[in-house]
Amino acid sequence: MKLSEIIRIQKPSYTYYKLTPNYSIRNQSTYKIARAISSLYRNVFQRIQAEERRVIKLLGKDFLINTKYKLNTFEKIGYFIYMEKKKVEFYFIIPQQHETVLKEKIKDVWNGLTIEEANSLPIIKNSLKRALNYDKEDGLSLQTDRRNNNLLTSNLNVTSVLEESDKLGIYYNFIPTTQHTWKNEHQHTIDKVKINHPVNKEKTGVTYLLKLTLTMITDIVESVLSVFNDKKPLDGILSALNGTQRELSPSTINKGNGPILNTQIILLSESDDTIRRTNNIRALSQSFDTISDDNRLISKPFKGKFSYNQFRYNAPVNKMSDLECGNFISLAGREILEEYNFIDKVVTKETQVPEELQEGIIRIGTNKYRGDEQMAYLSNDKEYRNLTQMLIGPTRAGKSTLIQNMSYDALNNGECVFIFDFIKNCELSNEVAELFPSDKVLKIQCDDFRTLQGLGYNEVGKTIEPFEQYNNAKRQTTQLLTLVNSINSDESNLTPKMERYLTSASLVVFINNGSIKDVFDVLQNHMIRHQFINQIPKQQHENMQEYIQALYTLDECDKEGLIVDTKLNLIVGIIDRLNKLKANTYMELMLKKDTKGNFDLSKEIQKNQLICLQMPEDMFSTDGERDIYTTYWITKLWLALQVRGKQIDRNKHTKLNLIIDELYQVKNTEKFLTDKLSRLAKFTVKPIISCHYINQLKYMRSELRSANASYMLISGVDKKNFDEFKEELYPYELEDLIKLPRYHSLNIIKYSEGYAKFITKLPKPLGG
Repeated sequence: MKLSEIIRIQKPSYTYYKLTPNYSIRNQSTYKIARAISSLYRNVFQRIQAEERRVIKLLGKDFLINTKYKLNTFEKIGYFIYMEKKKVEFYFIIPQQHETVLKEKIKDVWNGLTIEEANSLPIIKNSLKRALNYDKEDGLSLQTDRRNNNLLTSNLNVTSVLEESDKLGIYYNFIPTTQHTWKNEHQHTIDKVKINHPVNKEKTGVTYLLKLTLTMITDIVESVLSVFNDKKPLDGILSALNGTQRELSPSTINKGNGPILNTQIILLSESDDTIRRTNNIRALSQSFDTISDDNRLISKPFKGKFSYNQFRYNAPVNKMSDLECGNFISLAGREILEEYNFIDKVVTKETQVPEELQEGIIRIGTNKYRGDEQMAYLSNDKEYRNLTQMLIGPTRAGKSTLIQNMSYDALNNGECVFIFDFIKNCELSNEVAELFPSDKVLKIQCDDFRTLQGLGYNEVGKTIEPFEQYNNAKRQTTQLLTLVNSINSDESNLTPKMERYLTSASLVVFINNGSIKDVFDVLQNHMIRHQFINQIPKQQHENMQEYIQALYTLDECDKEGLIVDTKLNLIVGIIDRLNKLKANTYMELMLKKDTKGNFDLSKEIQKNQLICLQMPEDMFSTDGERDIYTTYWITKLWLALQVRGKQIDRNKHTKLNLIIDELYQVKNTEKFLTDKLSRLAKFTVKPIISCHYINQLKYMRSELRSANASYMLISGVDKKNFDEFKEELYPYELEDLIKLPRYHSLNIIKYSEGYAKFITKLPKPLGG
């Protein structure tokens, strides 16, 4: 058999990785990457692997023998720094068989680094090339101070003299090698320094021969002189001649104790101008002087072939310690990134999304962690999926697009979405509605006189069962009291007596299936009052007795005891609020209309549909009118939730996503929701509330924490928002929020293990 049929030669395949630094990059531990590269060395025998086996019979027994082998050839690891006038990029060239090990080590050393696979590396055509070589023997070291970033800083200084067409590259070729003979070689160099023998890296040339000759002559002279004197007077001359000192640096002394790498350093320069091309590469080679110590790097011509995947170049090989290589494996940190602001960088910290939030129903954007992208979702955990979600961001920051995506995801997963839309001309709800067929959308157009709903709480329904009848009347009364108390300018509630009258009138009317209009009529008109009292079912007389007595005190009688009118002075506060309610045309017409044609909100929220409550701003003369209107609807929705909760088992509830954009504009609605915030989850409701900054929420702000709310701080939010969540956002800092790219958000999301903090790029507009 031919040898090629027995052993298959397997050459390594390489993958390119682009490294994108961030402000938290530190280079103190880059020697660990060099150490990991060094550990990849395998000798020839270790590189042979059996591929095929065959059973043979020998002396009547079966033997399993290897019949075909694979020989993995030696591989290298490359690190490449590419520079233009306004561009700097960093790349690793890694053998595919070692990808996992080296990528993990790189990520460990540079915490938060973004590492992405690249299809190719920048091309430097027709370049002038030079190689860097040790001036002295490999046993002497360069500087290895891990506290500074001097070399990379010095390298990048060259970009200031580059022109638009100029390109530079620094290619570090690291070749794992055996360590067996290194200690002896290193000690041999140390011994030569001690006796002032020349330690030039190159052992040829007139200069080296001259130094060697003079050293030999000096040794003879000192041997003669030592007979008369122990001192060696010519040591100083030899040290100066050989460029060495007896006091070697710690870097050199320790070099023999650590791993080494065969290292080649190739410099590349391209320019339209041949003089600039030469000057640029000369400046780049001189930048390496900053790490000179007992040894230094000198520039040598390099005319051999060059390709990124080439194993070894026809260039000098330097045996360098892991600490020396740590100088070369360097990334731009904060100081460099701020000075050279054109360097591509990750401007904010990156944290990984917990597994629980990597799947779900409602998307909140794409998270990027060390080059890998992962879609992030709100928690779909049974206990947390209904908790409040806050969207905080300035105007035009992307909140509307985010709400569209959330609504789309919810409806496509069988949920219901209810949008309270009172901003401008209701563009938000209209844009969301366009995403769905008409049979999936219920538009409540509050400014359409033809479809106005009657003012009332018809969701409770009608029943002849006495307790349910009374309980329904109580429920409606509670919501009406909330509505009436919201109709005021001085933020004061009705007096206890007036509240008593309103409660009594409401119960009397609602026990008879009357409307809100009837309640006010009962309070003001003695004939209607007694008409409703007389209609109270007999089985309710005991429940209603005290309320009937309260209403009797409103009767104004003549001298003969006949009822002639109503004592309006006792209910003046209620009448004032009624007048304010009727000040708005739409509310007045709704008040005059009965609820027979109303839809049943408790049934609508159980459907998989989009409900758009549209209240254009031109419906209202004042913000107060709008607040009254939204308060009515929120009380109506709350009652509908209670009715649904009683009629349908909670496990069968359709999840309701309640979206209110800029809630702070309707203060009484905010106040009402705040009181119910911790209870809404039990009714399978997820509030999704937006604002420009958290301090706008006068009532809800403090309650959000106890309600386990989640937050999305969208790019452009101010410092006050960070101050509000400073502790929750750690390890993120104010700078991360300020430098957040457009259409990104810094998130604090509740999930089963606490709060997850991470950044996402918001979902793109649907259809675009």
